[in-house]
Amino acid sequence: MVVIDIHDKKPIYMQLVDGIKEQVLKGFLKPGDKIYSIRQLASELSINPNTVSRAYAELERQKIIVSARGRGNFINENLSFEKDEVKREELANVLSKFCVEWNFAGYNQEELHELIIDIYKTI
Repeated sequence: MVVIDIHDKKPIYMQLVDGIKEQVLKGFLKPGDKIYSIRQLASELSINPNTVSRAYAELERQKIIVSARGRGNFINENLSFEKDEVKREELANVLSKFCVEWNFAGYNQEELHELIIDIYKTI
């Protein structure tokens, strides 16, 4: 189940998108799996159905889920992890800002490598 943090600055719909993507990467959700309906997930998380609908629309845009009219929403069976240069540049910018903050927090490159390795072990 996706965990929502109402105190997080990130919009709730993006927390849902990120949470579902993480569940796919960790294998909790597999290609072809049916996911909660918009109303079910909204009820389960006590959030507005429009928020879930927005998250599902974004996941569908990213080709993470597919919608089958009258049957529900499913994890895309043809899910692929293709390299995307535009996304790479976007992530490189985020990582660059993170590295500046990392250094100002007193950590070094080796400690960052260790952290990344530890994170990859959990996904």
